Amino acid sequence: MNDIDIRELIDSYKEIGTSTIGHLTEEGYLPDIKSLNPCTATIVGRVLTVQLTSDNTDVINQALIQAAPNDVLCIDARVLGVKACWGALRTCAAIYERLSAVIVIGQVTDSLQIQQLSFPVFTQGISAVTTFKSNQVQGTLAPDICYRFGEQATTIHSGDIAIMDNDGVFILSVDIAQQLLSDCQKKHREDEAKFQRFFEAYRNNELDKLFNN
Repeated sequence: MNDIDIRELIDSYKEIGTSTIGHLTEEGYLPDIKSLNPCTATIVGRVLTVQLTSDNTDVINQALIQAAPNDVLCIDARVLGVKACWGALRTCAAIYERLSAVIVIGQVTDSLQIQQLSFPVFTQGISAVTTFKSNQVQGTLAPDICYRFGEQATTIHSGDIAIMDNDGVFILSVDIAQQLLSDCQKKHREDEAKFQRFFEAYRNNELDKLFNN
């Protein structure tokens, strides 16, 4: 697919919730990654991966500079354990670089300040312990990330499509996202129509009429 087609694919998924995708597949789902802030819309973007190999997090700064507007930075920080690699100041940098969101497979800090900034951050958890300046081996930009959670296994590549909302995170290859799109759109339309019928009946105190017809 060319860049125009991928942008259209991304825009199409902004109308689809992750739970709609989850009715059709588990592929690409990251079970323990959740939104740090309340997320009232579906956020979609192309992924740029980062993998930390020590407590040297300088590669994240490199990724922030290299990322294109609307990209989603996906950071594998599992090597840090309970230490956070992402906080308020890096969130400010992500806003300046016009990223769509950040996914941290690991911990983040400065949770209150990040919430005040209203920038979408998706993470495994929150920590008060952070990294310091380090001379250890620097991490890697744009590697393949092997994500595992129980029996769930996903390989995340730079260039994949991240789809995120308050219910969770999917990361799909462009090909899989394209294959699923039509079924996702159909499921979304059907479920939205059913919900709107119920909501109208609920708002007008006509639930008996709805369910007895």
